[in-house]
Amino acid sequence: MVLRVLMTGGSGTLGTELRKIADKNIYFLAPASSECDILNKNQLENTFKKFDFDLVLHCAAITNIPEIQKNPSTAINTNVIGTINILNECIENNKKMVFVSTDYVFGGQKGDYSIHDPINPLSKYAKTKAAAELVVRTYENSLVIRTSFYGHDFPYEKAFFDQWTSKDYVDVIAPKIIKPLYSDKRGIIHIGSKKRSVYEIAKQRKPNVKSVSRNSINFEIPHDTSFKEE
Repeated sequence: MVLRVLMTGGSGTLGTELRKIADKNIYFLAPASSECDILNKNQLENTFKKFDFDLVLHCAAITNIPEIQKNPSTAINTNVIGTINILNECIENNKKMVFVSTDYVFGGQKGDYSIHDPINPLSKYAKTKAAAELVVRTYENSLVIRTSFYGHDFPYEKAFFDQWTSKDYVDVIAPKIIKPLYSDKRGIIHIGSKKRSVYEIAKQRKPNVKSVSRNSINFEIPHDTSFKEE
C-alpha cells in the first residue's frame, strides 16, 4: 500500500529533497502555493476535497531569521495563521497532521533537550514556530517533528564556533523524516544528528569557512539547542 502524503512547502529545501528521495511506497502530493495558498481558506478546503491522501505533512514556513526580526508580520501570517488553517482542515476531515517545527523553540541555555523539556523561544521566528507548534499539539491526531537543517551546502561565509546544535544537511535529515510518516506516532519527536558546533558542521562541506562568535550579530542566537538522543 502506497502512503499518500499531502505536503505543503513542496518547493522548499525540505520538500524538494523529500520528493527527490521518495520511493515506490510513498507519494507526495505537493500542490503549488498558487493552487493551495495556506492563507486562502477556500483553496485549502478545495485541496482537501480534490486529493485523496492519508496524512498532511506541513513543511511550509518563513524562516529568514534576520528579516523576521525586522518585520515579523509575514512570518506570523504564514507560520502561525497558515498552520491554524491547515490544522482546522485536518480536524474537519479527520486527517493526521505532521508539523515540521524547529530546535529554536528551545532557549539554548543547556542543550541536550528532550521532548519533555519546556520550550523558551528567543527570536521572533522561533516564537512564531512555537506558537504554531502549541496549537498543533491541541489536536490528538498530530505529530510535531522538531528538526533543523541546511541545504546541501553551508550557505554562509562564516560559522559560529560557540553555537551547538543537532542540525545537519537536508540530505541527511530528510530520510529520517520519512520513517515516522509510516508510523502511528503522535505527540513530539526530535530528529537530528550528533551534537556539534555550527562551525564543525560548516567545515564538513565548506572547508574554508571562517569562524565567528554569536556575539558578532545584533540579535540573540541560542547557545545550544542540541537534542538528547531518545
